[in-house]
Amino acid sequence: MKAYVFGIGVLLMLSTSLAGWTWTAALTLRRTSARTRPLTAIAIGFASLIVLIGALAWSVPPRG
Repeated sequence: MKAYVFGIGVLLMLSTSLAGWTWTAALTLRRTSARTRPLTAIAIGFASLIVLIGALAWSVPPRG
């Protein structure tokens, strides 16, 4: 598999993950203040994305 095809696949996976976590956080935060809800949902989405990237980076074996 070409490296750029793999890179595009990983970017698509991470973008759909970010969208899913943001949507889930928005549904969960529906009962809170309407003023801070969208920003909080986006922050939760980005935080979960950073955790996912960290888990992916940790699980890949080193080259060599």
